[in-house]
Amino acid sequence: MLDVRLVDGRRADVDEYHELQRAASLVDYPHSPPPTREAVLARLRDPDVDLGEHLLWTARVAGRLAGCLSAQLPVDGNEHLAFARIVVHPSDRRQGIGSRLLRAGAVALRDRGRTVVEVSQIESNSPGARFVAAQGFRTVNTSVLQTLELSEVDPAIWDVEPPAGYRLERWIGRAPETLVESYARARHAIGDAPPGQSAFRVPSWTVERIRRVEASYRQHGVERRVVVAVSDPGEVVGVTELDLQPLRPELAAQRDTAVLAAHRGRGLGQAMKAAMLRWITADKAGLRRVWTSTAVANQYMADVNHRLGFATVRRYSVVNRELAGL
Repeated sequence: MLDVRLVDGRRADVDEYHELQRAASLVDYPHSPPPTREAVLARLRDPDVDLGEHLLWTARVAGRLAGCLSAQLPVDGNEHLAFARIVVHPSDRRQGIGSRLLRAGAVALRDRGRTVVEVSQIESNSPGARFVAAQGFRTVNTSVLQTLELSEVDPAIWDVEPPAGYRLERWIGRAPETLVESYARARHAIGDAPPGQSAFRVPSWTVERIRRVEASYRQHGVERRVVVAVSDPGEVVGVTELDLQPLRPELAAQRDTAVLAAHRGRGLGQAMKAAMLRWITADKAGLRRVWTSTAVANQYMADVNHRLGFATVRRYSVVNRELAGL
């Protein structure tokens, strides 16, 4: 008998979730290493802070974990949207478990005012691609996953200086008062990145929102590092951000990089990212890998990443559909 219910992910049995995620990864991503126990623990305990409240549904057959659906509920202009991820054990597929999870989640998400559900990391011709197509999802964007294996790169390629007329500043956790207002303005530049047809709306960045997000990262123990490009008048005109999670000291997540339109084409993006790599490798001895995700349409940023030593691991789609009717 199938039992589907909403649970508290913070109290979950990590070992059974790890077995589920590992089994699914070996089938769905045979050319990539399966997630470690620490990676699964981090996903359960410390989901992406930027994406809001985390919900988790489980599907059990005779008490055994057969699948799960996780969802995050972003805010700040995205109260219509939910991000979701569905995993079903390979031995339990094609029995309607994924559909039951999706229907249960859809009811709860609609009750919370969400109208659209979006799923990422869908590879072409995969079981996941066939599942979401059957459920009425459509492709709205395509991205590439890029990783940097630090042991395989000559750090000399990160010796990139900012162009004349600019300097780089950096901080951990909290933007300095002298820069926070222009930092908030510069964060808006990420809205110029190709969004495809994703339902996600770039939030309005204010000083208040900056401080709220910073506090949320501190609460979750996530170390957010920021490198900015500052013009001669003292204005932040470019930004790159990177996260380090306490449960995964070997892995860093390269987040948004953006440059204001009037300052593009001068190499600021590459200079900021190179400075970030010099910084984290100088004082994080246990760090082994950096990952990032880049829209296929943003070839410029993908090329910047390649010049810094990143390699493209795989290509995947983002899909969504209305919650009504699920």
